[in-house]
Amino acid sequence: MSIDIESFPELQKGGTSNTVSFSYNMKLKLYEYLGLIIGLLIALEPSYIHPDEHFQTLEPIFTAWTGAKGTATWEFLPENPCRSITILRLYYTPLLWLNQHIFHLKPLGLLYLYRLQNYLLYTAVVIFFLEFCEVSITHKTKAKFFIRTSYVTWVFQSHTFSNSLETIILLLFLFTCQYCIYEVRSRHYATFSSCFLLGALISIGTFNRVTFPAYLILPLLSVFYHCFLSHWIGVAYTAISTALVSALIILFDTKAYSSTDCKSWVIAPLNNLLYNMKVDNIAQHGLHPRYTHLLINLPLICGPIILLFISQKAVLKLPALSCISGILMLSLFRHQELRFIIPVLPLLCASMNLDNFDTFFQAETIITSWLVFNIVMGLIMGVFHQAGIIPLISYFSGEEFPVHIWWKTYSPPTWMYSNPDLTVSTTNFKENVEFVDNIPWHVVSNHVVDLKGSDIELLNKTLTKFSENTDSIQLIMPNTVLDKLTPLQSQWKFITEWETQQHLDLDHIDMPDWTTIKPGLRLYNVSLIV
Repeated sequence: MSIDIESFPELQKGGTSNTVSFSYNMKLKLYEYLGLIIGLLIALEPSYIHPDEHFQTLEPIFTAWTGAKGTATWEFLPENPCRSITILRLYYTPLLWLNQHIFHLKPLGLLYLYRLQNYLLYTAVVIFFLEFCEVSITHKTKAKFFIRTSYVTWVFQSHTFSNSLETIILLLFLFTCQYCIYEVRSRHYATFSSCFLLGALISIGTFNRVTFPAYLILPLLSVFYHCFLSHWIGVAYTAISTALVSALIILFDTKAYSSTDCKSWVIAPLNNLLYNMKVDNIAQHGLHPRYTHLLINLPLICGPIILLFISQKAVLKLPALSCISGILMLSLFRHQELRFIIPVLPLLCASMNLDNFDTFFQAETIITSWLVFNIVMGLIMGVFHQAGIIPLISYFSGEEFPVHIWWKTYSPPTWMYSNPDLTVSTTNFKENVEFVDNIPWHVVSNHVVDLKGSDIELLNKTLTKFSENTDSIQLIMPNTVLDKLTPLQSQWKFITEWETQQHLDLDHIDMPDWTTIKPGLRLYNVSLIV
């Protein structure tokens, strides 16, 4: 195999050094394609990162589409609707329609189909996004390498989080902003279609997640300065588009929630913002120090390339402005989860000065440590994390089952039971004390009971109450808490019915006691010892 040097002008100018650089870039290109394949494989793994990847997206849409019963979370209750049904329908119902008429997949297959959709759409949008960034071809090549070999891409962007869709919309928004700037440079004004698309993306992104505007503040100021300062008609087009699309979403959301006795206009992002402005509300989901995003979540996302961000000068263009804007604004809130800032990964990779990365004194070390870091995180989060829950539910999908008591696990995504007769129960709180007062004990079939992280006494009470009505009770729990069953074994018999080792429960590991790291999830048939 021979290489035509005339096809690569850069090789003609630089001799041996450019040949080495070319070889180095080819190696990164190989890693990039391997990363793309790894992402496809991880998208088809049953890991479960956070309940919101189901309960904010697939749970309400699937149950409404199929008529199956599921879990109604607080965000979709008629008294305070904080999530836009319209955005969910626009993004998720096309595959539901295709599945109903063409694929006929069970919930597990449908879940994997959605993950492939998210992953492939994101990787395609990243290409367009980088093409319009004002950086060199060398920079774009390395940026794509870091993005495609990141566990954030493999795991978070393939899972059905509203944050995953937020990243896609944000990249499209920044792409449109840059296109508006190009139009002004070439014809001295931004066209109506570009301004209208800009406004539509602002509206859609905001109704998808109330955090979306945090990433827009500085980029919009830049676009206003470059495009609209002397051409106010562009501002009018963008404002009209934002208002029009928002009005349509509000109209359709109000109609969607009207079936649940919601009497007023539904402005989901406003309701969400008002909810999160109250510290007591946020405290129910967890309070974090305001430095969590900057000092903890950002290094967890970036891994070893945080050294590049610190040591290299950033390219202060739209991606960097969006990144700075997002982190600063979201740090004002006390509830700070890692997934809230997953859009910063492609933004930072597009903002770093990577043109001289080949000559960076620790380049090889950073590449090696970067690949090791992401493979380890990809395995933990993308393959093993809470990975037994989805296959177990899939085993019962569409079938009748007895009482399922879930204990010390993530909340089961009940839409995957695909059961029109499903009953879902959970614990309740009175003055910060947990009870099981609202569980209908007489319902002994197709009944899911989510005990969450309750204590052993509450589990014992639940088993006792159900045993008065049925002798068919099944308990699902991770191996990390097997020792906690010891006090109950004199009263109850636990027979393993189903088990998987591909389940990593990180919530009940008591470090530095390494013996508490016990992978696996079990389903027990539980009966009284007579």
